Amino acid sequence: MSASLSDDEIEDKFFLLGRMEILNVLNDLIHRRESVAVYFNGGKDFILTLLLDARSDALIFDLGGDPRTNKLLAQSTGCVFIAQPDGIRVQFSGVHPQRFSWGETDAFWVPLPERVIRLQRRECYRNVLPVITALKVKLSNEYGVNLCDWLLHDLSVSGFGATVLGPPRFANDETVAHVVIALSDKIRLDCSGMIRHISQIDRKGKGRYRVGVKFIDLPHVVEVAIQRYIIKIEYERRKLLMK
Repeated sequence: MSASLSDDEIEDKFFLLGRMEILNVLNDLIHRRESVAVYFNGGKDFILTLLLDARSDALIFDLGGDPRTNKLLAQSTGCVFIAQPDGIRVQFSGVHPQRFSWGETDAFWVPLPERVIRLQRRECYRNVLPVITALKVKLSNEYGVNLCDWLLHDLSVSGFGATVLGPPRFANDETVAHVVIALSDKIRLDCSGMIRHISQIDRKGKGRYRVGVKFIDLPHVVEVAIQRYIIKIEYERRKLLMK
């Protein structure tokens, strides 16, 4: 998905707002018994669960496997649900998850979400990163020789966009042996990448360019780390907007 889309365009193109549409998507996840990740605490904690029932006023989902994490979720004020049936990303938010008795066991429930975002594989959402805490990416060749250091503009599990001063020394579809991004002190992304597009966005001086890079053979554990980083950024961004 183009990072240049406005919020209204994103909502029109990707968000399901009708109650019946939302129930259909949720019931499809239930029918498939699709695994769903529920992130909370600013993306620091999560459980893997199954949706159990979708009603006109509530969504019921199973407990996670860790009693401690279940207790923390019950104390949280909000959470984010993410599933990927057939590679299609389905995401929505829940507020005030509550634990209750459901049949002969316990489960969680949240109010039915007001909207659900549904992205096709070719429309993978890129999160525009804050300028103040922008991540850096280092590109190097197969011998470890540094080729460039860029500031990231946006990031997703499929790749990233970077803003570059002056024409980049790369060509479309060129492969880069090492793409390195430090997501945190403990988590470091290191994989190969492919240059997908180079676009000039400013002609002043040397000119500024936007470069899109696709990750190649990204480990699943790093995909999860990127998702958690994106959720953390969105959580912090929303907290600022609420002040």
